[in-house]
Amino acid sequence: MKVPPKLLKYVEDCRTFPGDAALAFRLEGLSGVWEALASRTIDRVVRSGHAMVFAQVLESAPDIPPPPGVVIRPLSDEDWPALSRIVTQRAVSQFRVLLKNGHRGLVAWRGVDPIGYGWVAARMGPDVTACPLSLPSHAAYLWDLYVVQHERSNGIGSALASARIRVARECGFREGWRMIAPSNAPSLRTLAKSGSQTRLVGEMRFIKIMDRMYARFTSAESSGRLN
Repeated sequence: MKVPPKLLKYVEDCRTFPGDAALAFRLEGLSGVWEALASRTIDRVVRSGHAMVFAQVLESAPDIPPPPGVVIRPLSDEDWPALSRIVTQRAVSQFRVLLKNGHRGLVAWRGVDPIGYGWVAARMGPDVTACPLSLPSHAAYLWDLYVVQHERSNGIGSALASARIRVARECGFREGWRMIAPSNAPSLRTLAKSGSQTRLVGEMRFIKIMDRMYARFTSAESSGRLN
């Protein structure tokens, strides 16, 4: 008897939860444990969100180097053991799929220790986001920027954001698109530091019930909101 893939995911989520919860607590405290639990339970049943969609001109974005002692380089298959020190088992499985599908991951390192990461996608799909955002052919999607807690406010987030822009530019893209929740002040500050030619494209609101996604995109022009 063949086990349904969805059931296999539930079993894997249960198996990896203890280790992922312990890692999440070490990295982010109780909020990290809650996120690890919610992603396996409540978020599978119902989840809603609101994000602003920004587009940034890549050519004019400044090149922000990492701080002394930090190196940013592309994610490779050799990095999984080290990366698992700051990424849950569940996320590592997702990262493997992203890398296999041709998306670009970047990792910030201090010596042999990973301290942050970010992603660049040439196309949108369910492996990147469940929201049906239509990405123009001249734009790359920049998402999932993370820096470990004890390394924040050191310029690493800005350097990772700049590195993503550089990768997208080298791939021939003219713009970088991002979805950022209005309440995500750190990401909004990083966006402001990484370039001045940024415009608000619109807003995405969604609600996911079980396997059904209901999303609505409102362009900035139609809503009258322009930055």
